[in-house]
Amino acid sequence: MKTSNKDFFYIKAYLKKQLIEELGLSSRYEFDKITKPYAEKIGKRIGHYYTPNQVRIILDLVLSSKKSQSKSL
Repeated sequence: MKTSNKDFFYIKAYLKKQLIEELGLSSRYEFDKITKPYAEKIGKRIGHYYTPNQVRIILDLVLSSKKSQSKSL
């Protein structure tokens, strides 16, 4: 699993693979598991890119998912 010491996150358009790497997720499966229940809220990608608004929503979902996982440990 990729670990990062970044204190910031640029909100811009991302490819799925780029977004997974920036968020520090281990796989596409993990990304899909987090985002699939909220697919309607996130919306469709434009081409292969998630828009900056979609990235904000996904970032909130991933952060809340990581917080809930750390509480259960």
